Amino acid sequence: MTTTTSAAALTVLPEHVGAGFRLSDLLTRHRDGGNAVFLSDAVLHHETRDDPLLYTAHRDVLPRRHVLRTEWCADLVEYQPGVLPGGELHRSTGHWNTPTQLEVFQTLTGRTLMITAWRTAAGQPNLRYQECPADALAVIPFGGWHLTLALDGPAAVFNFYTDLPTAGHEPADRVHLDADKYRRAPAVEITAERAAAGFQLTGAALATWGPAQQAVEPTWLRQALDGASLPEFYRTANQSSLAALTRQAHRHLPAHTPCDCETESR
Repeated sequence: MTTTTSAAALTVLPEHVGAGFRLSDLLTRHRDGGNAVFLSDAVLHHETRDDPLLYTAHRDVLPRRHVLRTEWCADLVEYQPGVLPGGELHRSTGHWNTPTQLEVFQTLTGRTLMITAWRTAAGQPNLRYQECPADALAVIPFGGWHLTLALDGPAAVFNFYTDLPTAGHEPADRVHLDADKYRRAPAVEITAERAAAGFQLTGAALATWGPAQQAVEPTWLRQALDGASLPEFYRTANQSSLAALTRQAHRHLPAHTPCDCETESR
């Protein structure tokens, strides 16, 4: 389903040549990143010549902005519908954000599934999943892990992100944010497969992180956009609006605390 709002959001995005990402690329990323990229045994042992396109990534689909002493970047990712060997939905790579990274998503077309995980300061694991139809917003906990999967597609997902400055911490630019993006810490070994009810979460880490709780779109995030789509907000928001967004994020978002037993290197 595509709403009027989400369709209009696509019109503010310029024509942009993206980079295709296939199953073979996911396997390469796993090989290079080791346990920082989780793949099921069925995918790892896939031996056919099939090499489906998982998504097309349009990096910097809108110009970068420098506001609030930090760099803001915007991407558009177009996920293709389908399943991988073993029944897993077409997906992103999945990775941990940095402790000061603010990242916001809006599904513009299709329907996606966002899985997030983080630990509280007391070490309590939290696992969430959010079904995102067209127009839905999602945001990642500070320092949290996340994975996006395509429930119905093609699914276009716009997101923007920044590394927020804090006391004693200078924000990183995109080059440094992306440099170890898929090597930052061991992946959460959880994904989703197609099932009769639509999908089901699967993976060995459910024993540690589960059971998963369903999440909904944050009310505060929708209010912060003041009626704009996420692309429109990114393109037109002034310093005051972006500052208000970051204040609300600090107020409402949980922050991940790495667990020594997981040897998360940050």
